[in-house]
Amino acid sequence: MNTDPTQAVTNDAPSARPALDRGTELAEQRTILAVERSFLAAERTLMAWLRTSFSMIGFGFTLVKFFEYMSQQRGGPVIGRFGRTWASDTLGLALITIGTLSLAVAVIQHKRRVDALREAGLPTQWNLALIVATLVAVLGVFAFATLVSGL
Repeated sequence: MNTDPTQAVTNDAPSARPALDRGTELAEQRTILAVERSFLAAERTLMAWLRTSFSMIGFGFTLVKFFEYMSQQRGGPVIGRFGRTWASDTLGLALITIGTLSLAVAVIQHKRRVDALREAGLPTQWNLALIVATLVAVLGVFAFATLVSGL
């Protein structure tokens, strides 16, 4: 008979990790799933900002180009009902600026939330929504620069 206490422990325990009770395992699974749900909620929020910003950028660009076309067809600026010249360029550029800046802020906010979730146990993974949002923000900057250089 072997009386060495370390020998008895290694023979009785098939794994080096102590067994967790069922409640602890469930709690750990719930925590992992909660972190994943929080990440997916942050992704949905960023995608909502992406849709909104993309619409604002596209509408602003279209507005400027439409009124530019109208003024070329008429041979002068478009004049409204009360004798005022429409400031379509200003409105379009404002929409592009608001859309681009709001998307840039949303990207920064999303990155901070994902970093906090990584500290809570979220594994490192590709973040496609963040990549697309960054590219659309760059597109907004190019749209703005194109319109400003053409004015």
